[in-house]
Amino acid sequence: MHLSTQLPLLALATLALAGAAAAQPPGRGPGGPFSLLAMDTNADGKLTRAEFDAGQRAHFAEIDTNKDGTAAPEEFRKFRETKRAEMSKIRFDAIDKDKNGQVSQAELAAAKDDKAGPEGPRGHHGRGRDHGAHGKHGGDDAAKPVSFTEFSARALEGFTRADANQDGTVTISELQALKPGKL
Repeated sequence: MHLSTQLPLLALATLALAGAAAAQPPGRGPGGPFSLLAMDTNADGKLTRAEFDAGQRAHFAEIDTNKDGTAAPEEFRKFRETKRAEMSKIRFDAIDKDKNGQVSQAELAAAKDDKAGPEGPRGHHGRGRDHGAHGKHGGDDAAKPVSFTEFSARALEGFTRADANQDGTVTISELQALKPGKL
C-alpha cells in the first residue's frame, strides 16, 4: 500500500488519543470509527467538516516539525516515538493505583484482570497492531515526504463514508450505523 494512503490512519488514531473523550459515546474508547469524534472540538457529539479539517491540519502541523509543508519519514518516526512514550506513561499511571511510581504484583494482577490489561485499552493502539505510519515502510515510498493533501486524503474518504446523509456532519448515529471495517 502506498505510504500516502496509509498515513491518515495515524491521524485518526492519534487524534483519538489526544482529545475529546467526552464526545465519545459511553464505552467507546479510542480507535475505530468513533475516533473521528476526537476532533469534535465543541463536544456536541457531531463532527463538522470544518472541525475535521482543523483537526487534520493541527495533527499534520504537529508532525511537520520543520514546518516545510511536508511530513518526512523521520518526522513520522519521531512523532510515533513521542506518542508511544505518552501512551506508556498513561498505561503505567493507570496500573500504578497507589501512585508511588512503582507497579506492585497486586497492581499488575489487578491490571491483568481488568479488561484493558497492562497494555491499556484495546483498540487501534492495541498490542501488535501497526497501521499506516505506525508500521515499517519498505520500498521507495519510505523515503518520500508526504504533503498535507496526501496525508488527509484517506481520512477525508473515511469522513465522507461516515457522513451517510452527506450534510457535512458526522454524528454518533451515523458512526453507529457503519459496518465494522467500513471506515
